[in-house]
Order: sequence, then structure tokens, then C-alpha cells
Amino acid sequence: MAPLVGQDIPRRTGTDDAGSPSVFGLPAGAEEIRARGLLANVELFEWIGIAASVAAAWIFFVYGRRLDELVGVPHYHWQVVWMISGIYLHFVPWALLVGTVLLVAWWKLSGAQQGKRLTSYLFVVRVFFAYCLLLIVFRIVNFYVPVLHPGIQDPVLQRMDSTLFGGRQVGEWLQPLVHPWLTHLLTGAYVSWFWLLFATVALLITASKRAVSEYVFASLLTFYIGYVCYVMVPVIGPGYTYHFAVPVGDIAPQFTLNRLTVARDCFPSLHTALSVLMVVYVWRYRRPWAVLYIPLAGLIIFATLYLRFHYGSDDIAGAVLGVAISVMAPKLHNAWLRWRVRRATRMCQSTDAGNSEAVSAY
Repeated sequence: MAPLVGQDIPRRTGTDDAGSPSVFGLPAGAEEIRARGLLANVELFEWIGIAASVAAAWIFFVYGRRLDELVGVPHYHWQVVWMISGIYLHFVPWALLVGTVLLVAWWKLSGAQQGKRLTSYLFVVRVFFAYCLLLIVFRIVNFYVPVLHPGIQDPVLQRMDSTLFGGRQVGEWLQPLVHPWLTHLLTGAYVSWFWLLFATVALLITASKRAVSEYVFASLLTFYIGYVCYVMVPVIGPGYTYHFAVPVGDIAPQFTLNRLTVARDCFPSLHTALSVLMVVYVWRYRRPWAVLYIPLAGLIIFATLYLRFHYGSDDIAGAVLGVAISVMAPKLHNAWLRWRVRRATRMCQSTDAGNSEAVSAY
């Protein structure tokens, strides 16, 4: 007899073919399939962030006592946590607010549908937090490089630069160009690099979600490879280790406040690597904007040498890294997308088979 209107249908329980409990005849693995579906929706750039975060957490806890001993302050590594959280408790809310305002303005101008607006917003938030995670890992690396690899490799790079650039450091060749107005211009270009990373995300949003996902994956992969290199080849930079006859008046003090030591984050130059990467992706997906990006990237790369943050060898390594990732990232990202399609197909087939068994059992 059919159930009365409003009457609860009793839950039918039983077992599946394997003898496992089921509800309404649904296979016991249905919840597992659903969980796998959620995991399959995690973007590739999020997985790489998760892996890097696990590695950073391991370094933090395993080498925390050694950092305390190096500084001479008990439980100093926990102070690092407060330093990092203090920075991002101020940055994150304001960045989210500004980003939301810009997205709303873009939606109004583009006339995007309501459903697409929410989906786009949530995706952008995921991208934003992937970069926040990146910055946290970067801070941990900065503090722990002296613990993981004591000493610096600047003398090695100075010899390399001397060999590559006619017996002199790049900064020495650029000394005749030093002038206050050029220093101010290149300082602005150098600092603009950070904001250009996010501007590129915003620009690629107007192309496609796939373009953004691939670019974010490529940029994060570049960053994390760079961080590994920082540990393997700790370098401070020519501005701190080499005497130049003409001071340039750089912005270095702004980057060394509240640090245990000067950051050993020069090889490779990620300013160079990411500038190359941004130009490549803008050329691929928003080519008219390359007219702006190419000269700006050139200024940023030149600024790394003029302001004496990097050796010429740093920039060469950064350029090679940027080109290599721009070639590798699309292939890796496409392979990931194909894997997701195959996985989704198998899950759908498993779900359909399970539903068919449920219907026949009921």
C-alpha cells in the first residue's frame, strides 16, 4: 500500500552484495564515492599548497628547538608563529574586502549571472587563500634556512658573475647609471611585482577559469621550487656582501626589519622567474595586455640588478626557471584535467551501478 501523504517512508536497511550494511539499497561505498568526488574537485594548485604546507609544518616542529638554540631564546619558534599571524591578521581582511569590491564592480560591468557570480567568487577566494598559504610557507623558510643550511654561498655566485660578466659584478657595470630618479623608478617597479601577481589573476579571470587555474598552479610551483633552492643555495645578495664604490640607496632595510638575519632568498631570482611567467601567460590568454607587461617585467628584472638585490646568476637561474615552468605547467595541468575526467567517469559509472542495484532491491 502506498504511504499516506505526509507520512514518513520507513528507512529500508539491508546488505549489499558484499554483505555490508546499506540504506535504501544504496551501496555501502556511496559515502566513500561522495568523499572522493569532493577531493576530485580540489584544484591542482590547492594540492601543491597542501603538500608544501605539510613540509613547512614538519620543518617547523622538527627543527624548532634548533632555531631556539641558534637564536638563544627558549621557545623562539613559537614567536615566529605570532610574527606571521600578526602580519596576515591585518593583510587578509583588507585584501578580501578590496578583492570583493573589485569583483562586484566587474560583475556589474560584465553582466554576469547570479549563479556564476557566486561560483566565481568562491573560486577567487580559494585562489586568494592558496597565495596566503604560500606567504606563510615563505616566512617559515626565511626563518629556518640558517638552521637547515648554515652559511652563505655568495662568494660562489660572485665568482660566477665575475666569470660571466667580464671580471666585474653586474652592479659595478651599472654604477654609472646610478641616479636618485632612476632609483625611485626602479624601486617602484620592484615593489609593484607583488601586486602584479594578483593583477594577473584578475586579468586572467576575464579569460577563463582554466587560464586562472593553470597560471596559479604555474606560479605556485615556481615559488615552491624557488623555496627549495633557497635552502639548498642560501644567498644574501650583492647589496649585503660586496662593496660598491657608488651607493644606490636601495630599499633593502624595509625587507630586513624584525628578521633573525638578512633573508637568504636570492637564488634563483623569483622576481625574474615570475615576471617571465606572467608575460608568457598574458601573451597566451590576454595578448593585448602584453604591451604593458613586457616593459614592466623588463623594469622589474633590471631593478633586481640595479638595486643590488640579486646577482646576474640569480636572474639567469630565475629566467630559466620561469621558462621551464611556462613549458611544463600546461602539460602537467592538462594531465591533471584528463585524470579528473577519467576519475569522474569511473565515479559516475560506479554511482549508476549502485543506483540500479538500489532500485532493483527496493
